[in-house]
Amino acid sequence: MERTLTRRSALAAVAALLLAACNGSGLPQAAQLRPAALTVIANDIPPRLQWNANFGYCGETSLISAALYYGTYLSQYTARALASPGIAQYRATSQLLLGVNAGRAARALHLTTRAWQPSAGATTAQFLTWVKREVTSGFPVIIGVYNNEYLLYGKTDPNAGDPSYDHIVPVNAIVSRLPRDDGAYDPRDVIRFSDNGLYTPNGRPTYIYTYAFGSFAADRAQANAPTQPIYSLPAGTRDYGLAVTGIDDPRHETLPVRIATSTNAERPTMRNGSNRRPTPEPLRLIVTVSGLHVGASYEIYRYDSPGSVPNRDFNARAGAASQRRRIVARSATFRFDARIVSDATVVYRAVPADGP
Repeated sequence: MERTLTRRSALAAVAALLLAACNGSGLPQAAQLRPAALTVIANDIPPRLQWNANFGYCGETSLISAALYYGTYLSQYTARALASPGIAQYRATSQLLLGVNAGRAARALHLTTRAWQPSAGATTAQFLTWVKREVTSGFPVIIGVYNNEYLLYGKTDPNAGDPSYDHIVPVNAIVSRLPRDDGAYDPRDVIRFSDNGLYTPNGRPTYIYTYAFGSFAADRAQANAPTQPIYSLPAGTRDYGLAVTGIDDPRHETLPVRIATSTNAERPTMRNGSNRRPTPEPLRLIVTVSGLHVGASYEIYRYDSPGSVPNRDFNARAGAASQRRRIVARSATFRFDARIVSDATVVYRAVPADGP
C-alpha cells in the first residue's frame, strides 16, 4: 500500500535504507544526512524470486510483482506466454522485455501502463525524476539496469553485457529530502528496488538494493568495473521504464485489491532449454480488499483467465466470473485466503453490490 510513514517508523526505515545505500552506492555518510528531513514513499511490492533458465525471467517476475499489487496472480511461464504468444520459451525472442513486449503482456492482464518516453537528449536525471514521480504517485515502476558483469559472472571484457540493459527490476520505494509532490530531481534522493533474487553473493538472494540518484548511473564500461556496485542505471544511452498505473476500469467501478502469496518463489523452477511448464505446487493467496465503507455490501469476483475479465459492468457480467462472493463490510478492509496451484492465473475484482 502506498503510504507516507509516521515520523518514528520513517526514521527506522530511512536508517535501514541509508545504511544499505552507503554500501558502494556513493551516498554520503549517513551521519552527514538529517533523517528527520527525509520523506519515505514505499509501495507494498514484496520481493519475488525469478527463474534463471531460458535467459532469465526477470521481466516476467517484475510484471508479476506489479500484477499482485492490483489483484492478479500468474506464473512466470504465463507472463512470458502473454508477452510472446506462440514463441517457445527457450528462445531469446520470447523474453518479456521493456520497450518490446512488456506493454502487450500488461494489457493482456487488463493492466494500464505508462512508458517512459524520452525526448531527444533526455538525461538519467530526467529519467529518475520520472521514476520518482510515478512511485510517489503509488504506482509500481519497472526499470532496466546494467549488471556488473565482472562481479556477477567474472567477465573481464569492460563492454560485456547488453548495451541497452541486462536486467529488469521493480522499484518499491523512494527516499527524498524534498516534498513528495515537488517533482524535482535531487542527487541525494534514494531509489530502492528488488533484483528478483538474481545476485546471490552468499549463496542466498539479497533482493533489496538502494542507490543514491547521483551515483546510480554509469556507462557500460563503468558498470562492469570491479569497484562499481552490482547494478547501475544505464548512462549515455536510452533508459527504459514502465509504470503500471492500475487496472482497466474506465468507469472507476472497482475497489483496490491486493494479493500476497505464501511463498515468493515458484518451485520447481523452469528447466533451461525447456518449453514445458514445471509441475505446479499448492499455493496460498492472501487477498485484501480496501476502501470499504462499514455496513455497505460488496461483490468480490474471481476470474480464472485474463480473457474472462470484464472492464466495466462487473455485476451485470457476473456470469463471467468463476467465483462470486458477497460481503458486508465490518471495517475498511476485508481479507481472505484462497488456495490455488502455482501455475494458475487468478484475477480478483471488487465492486459495490449496488453498482452498475
